[in-house]
Formats: sequence, structure tokens, C-alpha cells
Amino acid sequence: MSLGTTISRLRAEKKLSQGDLADALGVSRQSVSKWETDASVPELDKLVKLSQLFGITLDELVTGEAPPASAPVSPPPSSSRQMPGQKIAAIILLCMAFLVLLVLTVMGGPLEGLILATPFLICAAICFAAKKRAGLWCAWAVYLTVELYFRWATGITWQLTLRTLVFTPQENYTRLAIAWGQLIAMLVMLFSTFRSFRKVHLDLYHRRNLLLFAGGWTLLILLRFLRSWSYSFIYQNPAMKISLGIRLLLRTGDILLLALFAALLTATVCALRKPKG
Repeated sequence: MSLGTTISRLRAEKKLSQGDLADALGVSRQSVSKWETDASVPELDKLVKLSQLFGITLDELVTGEAPPASAPVSPPPSSSRQMPGQKIAAIILLCMAFLVLLVLTVMGGPLEGLILATPFLICAAICFAAKKRAGLWCAWAVYLTVELYFRWATGITWQLTLRTLVFTPQENYTRLAIAWGQLIAMLVMLFSTFRSFRKVHLDLYHRRNLLLFAGGWTLLILLRFLRSWSYSFIYQNPAMKISLGIRLLLRTGDILLLALFAALLTATVCALRKPKG
């Protein structure tokens, strides 16, 4: 497309006459006519004014072609080798578990090392597997493992707080303080769990949900009865030798009952909560 044809086309698009264009450029109408018939070529300053008037570049005016549209710049593809932060955290937790187990084994406490390494191992598994609430499940793993260690190593449980008003100095107030710390930690974990599931509603009108709900509470009651019977049988039997392994097994049962109670209590709260909308 010639320069004259381009000027004529652009002038028509702007709905300008040759006279109007001439007045805008400060030239005669005959000059504009000669440009459009390619009888003459505008001077450089007139070409610049024409490009400004028509709102195009000088190259577009001279060549009569619009510049090619630039292809959208796509973001660089993410590397498939890039590891998500949750998996990196899992690897770090595995290393921490190995380090704790190694140090305590060297110091002569492999069982203690296994107990203290357990929360790191569980949290690593959670980080690898969990898609939601990984932080909450890791917090529960740490809390329950620490609770297990205190119960197994010291015999202190949060139930000791029930004796706060009749507690004596001979019983060691440090034990009472630890019990209160356990109780506060348990309440914080329950509150965090309720808050995390605040938008979840459990429909008990659904038969499956109702059976699971009732079965869970029934199982908890039966396990509590079995726990009480086991403690009575073991501690009241003079021939029964209570080793560290048996005590650890009993305390592990206590922790599993606590975890089941927390899960059922959360389900109860979700069932009683009214669905929004």
C-alpha cells in the first residue's frame, strides 16, 4: 500500500475532508491532493504531524501496515522438580527424628529416644499425606506424644488438677503445675480443633452418620470400662510385675482414648451446629 493510499484511507476513517486535513497541517488542499495521488511526498515534519493526527506510528504511516501484535508473554513453566514446602518440611522432620533417636540411643535411652522421635515421624507422615489441616494434625501428634511421655515417665495427668484445693506441699507443687499445663494444652487443642471445623456440619439425619456417631460413643464407653478393668487387674494383682513395657502400653491406651474422645467431641459439636443458609 502506497503512502498516498494510506493517507487517503486514514483521512476517510477520521471523516476529514482534504481541506480539513490541509488546515490541520498548515498546507494547501492541493498539497494534500498531490500526496494522496502519490504525485508528491510530504516533508518529514508533515509526516510526523500526520502520524500524530492519525494516532499511529511513523512506520505504520509510511508502510501502511500495522505492526504485528506481540505474542502474550507466558509465565515461565514451573519446574516439575521443584519440591513443595510441605514435603521439604517432612524431610526436615525425618532428619530431626533420626537425630533425636540417635542421640538418646547413644546416651543409653533408646526407648525414650523412640518416644521423643515419634512426633517428628508422625508429623513427617502427615506432611507427606495430608492435603488439609496438616498443621492441626501435627499439633495433635506433638501434644499426644508429649502427654504420653509425661504419663509414662512421671505418672502425671491432667486429672491431678481436680485435687488442687486439697493438694499439699509434700505432694510437690511442681507436679500440680505440670498437670495444669497438660489441662491447658488439652483445652487449647480442643478449641483449635473446634475452630478449624467451625464450617463443617455433621448431618445426623443421614443413617450412616448416625450409626458412626452412636457407634463411636459406644466404643469409647466400652474402652473406658476395659481400661478401668485392666488397671484394677494389674495393680491389684500381687503376682503381676509391672514393667516399663506394660506401663507404656497402658499409657498408650490412655492416649488413644483421649484422641478418640477429642474426635467424638468435635463430631458432636459439628452435629449440634446449625448449617449456615
